[in-house]
Amino acid sequence: MKDNIYWRMTKEAWGRDRFSTVSFTAFVAISVAMISLTAMLFANLTGAMEHLMEVAKTPDFLQMHAGDMDTDELERFVLDRPEVADYQIIRFLNLENSILMLGEESLLDSTQDNGISIQGDGFDYMVGLDNELPIVCPGEVYVPVCYESMYHVKIGDDMRIGNRKLTVAGFIRDSQMNSMMASSKRFLVCEEDYESLKSLGSEEYLIEFLLTENTDMNAFKTAYEDANLPMNGPTITRPLIKMMNTLSDGIMIMIILLISVLVLLISLVCIRFMLLTRVVSETGEVGILKALGISGKDIRSMFLRRYNCLVLTGAGLGMVISILVFHPFSSQMQKLYGVSANGLSRYLYALLSAVFVGSVIVLFLLRILRKLNEMTALGALTGSIEEGKKNSNMFCIMLVTAIAVFLMLIPSNLYSTLSSPEFVTYMGIGNAEIRMDMRQGEEAGEDFEIIGKALSEDKDIMEYALYQTSLIPVRLDDGTTMNMLIEQGDHSKFPVTYSKGHAPVREGEVALSYLLSEELGLYPGDVILVKTAKEYVTCIITGIYSDITNGGKTAKLFAKYPDNEENVMWRIAYVTPNDDANREDFTGRYAAKGAEVTDMVSQVQGTYGPTLKQVWQVSILVKMVSFLIILLVIMMFVRMMIANQRNMISIKKAMGFRSLDIKKSFWKSCIPYTLAGIILGTVCSCTLGEGICGVALKSFGAEGFRFTYNMWWVAMNMLMAGFAVTLAVYLGSNGITSIKAVECCKGE
Repeated sequence: MKDNIYWRMTKEAWGRDRFSTVSFTAFVAISVAMISLTAMLFANLTGAMEHLMEVAKTPDFLQMHAGDMDTDELERFVLDRPEVADYQIIRFLNLENSILMLGEESLLDSTQDNGISIQGDGFDYMVGLDNELPIVCPGEVYVPVCYESMYHVKIGDDMRIGNRKLTVAGFIRDSQMNSMMASSKRFLVCEEDYESLKSLGSEEYLIEFLLTENTDMNAFKTAYEDANLPMNGPTITRPLIKMMNTLSDGIMIMIILLISVLVLLISLVCIRFMLLTRVVSETGEVGILKALGISGKDIRSMFLRRYNCLVLTGAGLGMVISILVFHPFSSQMQKLYGVSANGLSRYLYALLSAVFVGSVIVLFLLRILRKLNEMTALGALTGSIEEGKKNSNMFCIMLVTAIAVFLMLIPSNLYSTLSSPEFVTYMGIGNAEIRMDMRQGEEAGEDFEIIGKALSEDKDIMEYALYQTSLIPVRLDDGTTMNMLIEQGDHSKFPVTYSKGHAPVREGEVALSYLLSEELGLYPGDVILVKTAKEYVTCIITGIYSDITNGGKTAKLFAKYPDNEENVMWRIAYVTPNDDANREDFTGRYAAKGAEVTDMVSQVQGTYGPTLKQVWQVSILVKMVSFLIILLVIMMFVRMMIANQRNMISIKKAMGFRSLDIKKSFWKSCIPYTLAGIILGTVCSCTLGEGICGVALKSFGAEGFRFTYNMWWVAMNMLMAGFAVTLAVYLGSNGITSIKAVECCKGE
């Protein structure tokens, strides 16, 4: 008998209020879809990255070096280090971007250091798109996979290096340099072509080590530096490679995860009110069941079984949606890293996520349905049960609107920030219009002086500054000595973002990056000893700045005329030309003097282009989801209020009020709360949202993160939310028209 009653009540409930049934299922589906998509993307990114690094045999420690080197000293070092499982030296021919062409497109404006290399002997393989080692024939070249879409390259196209022409035979994944966060890109050629092209570039060396498990990376790095081995170039470790690969795609996953949690919270709030409304509307049936002697536990079970069907339907629909949208959101990472070794793992993660979300909703339903235990048969039959207050409904409308607007604005604000030229200040790079990188080589110092003199005499320049980065010994308070990557120059010009203190502005002052400061426990006011060309000098730490380059561990030393030539890594100049300067002529003049000239806007686009594309995709998805949430939620609440006030609306109609007049009263009730929600969501996205993104980027070294706002996008998002609110109230209040004046007389 109970089962027959259950099915009859379920059928009547679903048929009586199809909107609530569809809305409940939609909220479950959206929550499951977002959480499952996050889990699938995370599983694919980590699994594919680990698989690629395993197949490519990524080195644990890599030292780039430009210049002469003594391989005998290196071999003796390896023999004395039991933690070294294997090592090799790979040659890398650094080529000028101006002599490179892919198809019909020049690489002149590329922000990457491009070069050619041959395949590693025992590890550090560049693998094809099938994760197999490509066989390179003479006259062929394999292109980094990230350039396929960037330069519209196809297999069979030509690549020109100076006057030489090579045929693109395929694309490669380079576990070290896949990410655009990596500043260099390797093209794979055969040894014969490498030798024939050597005269066109400057040769560098990649000194690579495979280490045994549980090796202390910092201890090995210190031992390498103390042995005075070749290190005229940046040092790269396996954790740093993982960080660079994770940062670009991880930002998108972080945004989706944040949105998923907030969407789940919205769904729970809405489900609570939908269920309470359903319980209130069915108090008569509940009273009859209690009068027949059916226990509160059995009645609760009836309601729960009904909603369990909707939870299962919504969860299944959400999983299907997440699988359908997975490909467009994962296409970039699949191209760069391939797929996980176990492709089924992401579906398992999606299933577990769906089970988790479904369980949370079911437990939430159980908690709400405990209200049935408090009902008495008499109270239910007479309708003397609390229906909730109008202000509570209005508060929920405001809260949901605020969260939806918050969701809309976070990706938009993040996109505006990452695409802004000022974002380079979080990378440890000065906010200049143009950056000049000096070519490495024996004449680099002379070129630096020539360019410095030319800049000082150039009438087209408004402001400029020269900087030289070296690996310099530093002595700490406890007597320990370490090599620190220090940029020397006048840091009062083109300052980076400082979270504490200020830039070094006089001799004897130094600033540390956030991650280096945290690692050493040094802060403004502390002292370190820095070795100059002659001796150790005392330097006071004046500030802590953001830097997500070079592992985030760098320092800036004030030196008006950099004179420390020991272990120089690179030399650069920041320039701001006059507004009327001819940029093309300017670039050509300094390129001829030995500088690689890069526009800073192009630098940001080149480094964060793929990430910006993904953030933009997420932004569009979030706007659609938020619009749908506002529409469904406010429609639902308006319909709930109309249902609860049906008798009062009928009385008003009997008194002569028109449907339009009653609708206006609902508009006047809803609009102030939704407007407050839009304003609250906007304020929270600019404060709380900035803090959330800042916490995530802080782990990569970007301390003191601040949003750069595009007020046009902020206004558009607010208008979009306002339109969704207006449409929702309009559609939700249409039910007033169907209420008849005679209903109050019949007691319906």
